[in-house]
Amino acid sequence: MEETDKRITVKTTETLADLASVFKIFGDFTRLTILSLLMDHEELCVGDIAERMNMTQSGVSHQLALLKQSKLVKTKREGKSIYYSIADEHVSAIIRIGMEHVLEE
Repeated sequence: MEETDKRITVKTTETLADLASVFKIFGDFTRLTILSLLMDHEELCVGDIAERMNMTQSGVSHQLALLKQSKLVKTKREGKSIYYSIADEHVSAIIRIGMEHVLEE
């Protein structure tokens, strides 16, 4: 693939608005903590996340719904339980790159 093919061209203001929405989701400490937990544990259910964060299940569920709506997490049902995981490698990469930036001297 040529170098020019790797560039992303922003075609519309709608695309920029969508990108801003994604970064807004990343801008919340609680949601970022949930994503970090999912990166460390591959998949977790609401109860596991709530316990690790010392939050109510309804509070965690609300944040997970926003993350799912933004396509940052995906779900898998096993019986009555729903397990959440990072949607794809792009999500993990954004967090890792952000952490590298924050930790730069």
